[in-house]
Amino acid sequence: MKKSIVLLLSLALVLSACGSKEKEKAPAEETKTTATQEAPKETPKEPEEQKMATAETEEFAFSYPASWQAFDLSQLNQPAIKAAYVDPAPKVAFADNVNVAADNSKLTAKENADQVVAQYESGALAASIKDFKKISYTDAANKGGILVGEYTNAQSGVPVVLTQYIVPTGNSTYTMTISYGKESYDNGGKEAVQKMIDSFKLSSKAFAADGTEKTSVQETTAKTPSGQTQMADVMVQIIPSVTDNAGEMTEKTYNYIVSHKDLFPAVTADSKKAAKASVDASITSRHLFKNITPYLDKMVQVSGQVIDIEEEETEIGTIAIIHVGDENDNSIVGLYMNATGDILEGDEVTMVGLPTSLFSFDNVGGGTTNAILMSVSTVQKK
Repeated sequence: MKKSIVLLLSLALVLSACGSKEKEKAPAEETKTTATQEAPKETPKEPEEQKMATAETEEFAFSYPASWQAFDLSQLNQPAIKAAYVDPAPKVAFADNVNVAADNSKLTAKENADQVVAQYESGALAASIKDFKKISYTDAANKGGILVGEYTNAQSGVPVVLTQYIVPTGNSTYTMTISYGKESYDNGGKEAVQKMIDSFKLSSKAFAADGTEKTSVQETTAKTPSGQTQMADVMVQIIPSVTDNAGEMTEKTYNYIVSHKDLFPAVTADSKKAAKASVDASITSRHLFKNITPYLDKMVQVSGQVIDIEEEETEIGTIAIIHVGDENDNSIVGLYMNATGDILEGDEVTMVGLPTSLFSFDNVGGGTTNAILMSVSTVQKK
């Protein structure tokens, strides 16, 4: 059960490569957005590319250049992307474009922007983005922020100006990503970017899109220094990807991780000792599969053979996903925010951590495997 982690850590550039003279088109009726506004024909003084249409969804609305066309979102395989428009007739080998994405990030706009910059500058997206340089970050209304940067599109070699308008709602974050070839940006694109940003409006549904349980998690975050909640916040973002959107971290587990942040992960001798001392040895995977709810803030220990293990390098360090079959023939999937050393598939290991969520995934035999997601404090090879 391989899962990609990097894309979850920031709302990266999604459509940057779509302009290498591969003009993807989709009829407007195939998307959830509609163009409803156009500048009157009696205003020929305004350049054609500056005429604006309006995209509307249940969660937000914004303006975009009326000559652009809706992008077929099914080609992206990115459910976080809610709307996208692209120039169907670019003058260079890069199509100017805009997309709006939503994720469950609880970070501030500035923290989100810093993660994006770190990821781009690290070279993690070198297949699309080369030589990224931050130009500016400015605070915006309603705790939002605007990030502007430049990079070279790896496929075409075209210099690109990237603008991200980041708008936290308290329960989630909406990001409008606008990409212009630099020549296009310098010749009217900059003004169009400002129009798009000024037009972006969220509906009441966007602020109520997440459940009350996640709101409670956000309230906890608001009362706690951001450095203390950072790891828990990142784990909240990653879990939907690990579980194919079937699992989530509850308030009870979140609060435990925040209160015991030195244990996730436990990397010092003292913290490892504290983690093991916190284990309730009476709790087994049989208890967890019967009813996980009473144990969401209880440290447990499971041992078994590694069925699958994956590590991925991110801007915050190595993250590992460890699938273990335990002594009760149950599947435990551990999310470990650290490297696992010499542990490999087939090794016998012991994991200490918090039961976090029940979920299921398709197995190689064509059936479904039920699993427990564990937020791992320590993992040790036997």
